[in-house]
Amino acid sequence: MMTRDNPASNGREVERSISRRRLLAWSGTALLAGVAGCSGTNNPGNGTESPTGTSSPPADSVFEEVEFTGPNLVVTLAEDHDVDRLNLIAPDGSTFEQTTVAEGATTADLQILYKSGGSYDTGEYELVAVRGESSDTMSIELRPELSVVDVEPEVDESDQNSTGRLFITVENTGSGPTWVYNIGFRNAPYSNAPEVIEGDGIADTRFERPQDPQEEFLQPNTEQRFLKGRGVLIISDDDSVSCEGGSVELTVVVQTPHGDVEQPIRADLTGGYHIDDQAAVQHPCKNVDIELLPGGGDDA
Repeated sequence: MMTRDNPASNGREVERSISRRRLLAWSGTALLAGVAGCSGTNNPGNGTESPTGTSSPPADSVFEEVEFTGPNLVVTLAEDHDVDRLNLIAPDGSTFEQTTVAEGATTADLQILYKSGGSYDTGEYELVAVRGESSDTMSIELRPELSVVDVEPEVDESDQNSTGRLFITVENTGSGPTWVYNIGFRNAPYSNAPEVIEGDGIADTRFERPQDPQEEFLQPNTEQRFLKGRGVLIISDDDSVSCEGGSVELTVVVQTPHGDVEQPIRADLTGGYHIDDQAAVQHPCKNVDIELLPGGGDDA
């Protein structure tokens, strides 16, 4: 069993939070369970290198394992530990999060991601295990690194034609978790395509997939496939872009509390219109081929 403290630091200052207005359209509250390695120790050279390239606690440390589960940093302690409290110290020296450890417990959670704002800032943190008048410390680098690694058209199962919606696969190769609160598009041919949230604007941040909002969280060394509910490649009857050999260039924007990631793409359109509604003036094209273009990056 474990009990949690609620230090004043949980009322994170505004500049460290996502604007609550930017999250009004978000409807899920559950959080993803996932596992990844954690790096560093305050005793350089005493750690061991794990298969993922991160450092494990040294053999004589009170820390047995440090991993991520959903929004939490999960700390496993040695069986015979006498730790009373865990403190997570931010790069600026302030206490970012803390929790007490119940007698006999060997694991404890420290929440580091918040969907209503206040998620951790990137940087090197110190995890401190307090044992009466003494303490053990290890360093933890929390720095997500996201990239768009694949963009694919959604295909109608009944006729194998494009629906105009796009699957976006996002990978986190960094050392810290994050969560995707929106995916928008710039220069999409469809005027009602999912928007990029600018400033304190409000946009539809819900996803068709993953269906479980828990999976909007990306742990280190994982990837996730996202699908927004609205179309992107929807072409008007009188549009200058044709479904008969036309192409369009647009930009995918993945938005997280740790910065936005942009990926330019080109969509080649063939096969004519995939017409579901004869009365509609805008339709997806039957066939869509996507190419990722150079120039992707982030502003984190």
